[in-house]
Amino acid sequence: MNIDNAKAYLENEKKLIAGGKSGAQVYDIGGEYVLKQIYRAELGNDELYEAYQKEAQWYASGGAGLDCVPEVFDLRSTGDEISILMKQYHALSRQNINSELLEKIMRALAAVHVSEIPSFIKRKQHAPQPLSEEQICFSVEDWRKVLDEHPGAFDRAPLERIAKEINRIISWHGAEGTVLSHGDFHWDNLLMDKQGRIIICDWQGVEAGAASGDLSFFFGRLRGDGIQIKEQEAVEAYGREIRRLSGKRVTWEEICGHIRAANVITSFTCWHHYLHGSDEGRVRKIFGEMVEDSDGLW
Repeated sequence: MNIDNAKAYLENEKKLIAGGKSGAQVYDIGGEYVLKQIYRAELGNDELYEAYQKEAQWYASGGAGLDCVPEVFDLRSTGDEISILMKQYHALSRQNINSELLEKIMRALAAVHVSEIPSFIKRKQHAPQPLSEEQICFSVEDWRKVLDEHPGAFDRAPLERIAKEINRIISWHGAEGTVLSHGDFHWDNLLMDKQGRIIICDWQGVEAGAASGDLSFFFGRLRGDGIQIKEQEAVEAYGREIRRLSGKRVTWEEICGHIRAANVITSFTCWHHYLHGSDEGRVRKIFGEMVEDSDGLW
């Protein structure tokens, strides 16, 4: 099977598996393959198209030799169109989360993090640069507006404390080591093959980043979906695999600290944009976690 065969198949039977949000269209090809297609003209976003080109280059380079990367049978990448023909896998169900599955997921992520960073991936700062006074004031004022939508429900004092500490938090978090990072590690980007092996898809965000970034995003997205897992147990499984693969010792306390820092930085600088008009419960959850994480850092 190649891309031409897959396109011919779609002329007679077209079954869309996923598409729309990110601009990529993913089609079922006979129940055995998937064809991922991206067109620059349809995206209307050159930066996003370049991210898909990076994903294509990641697959073309062999995906660092990882066995958690989808098997690719054919690939074409031009300035206008990207087509990737891959093996089809099974989606994971949130209803089936258990300790065994989480350990498998953590083992797959650990394998990514100990892999060599390909030369085409630019090394960059994985934590934000220190914020200017203007940026800090903007975040504080916008958070105040969010809190003021619920009169008398929130104490502003923790927000002022975080504003005073935010650059110290950013500086400490920026000292974390750099690893090969998936960059968009969440439940919907996890699949499983027939042998029960975890497969990680959607590599357009692959980068030289922070281990805690992938872990924090994974846990945060599950919490956002209302799913609670034993995060310490998962990180300890991740740490055991890191030590087995590389000899490096990773502790829950260290990872937890960087996860807390990443959460505080993201919440303080970004979340207020999305919380205007939200109900009190949602604001309390995000604001409360930001305050709890900042208090747990020092």
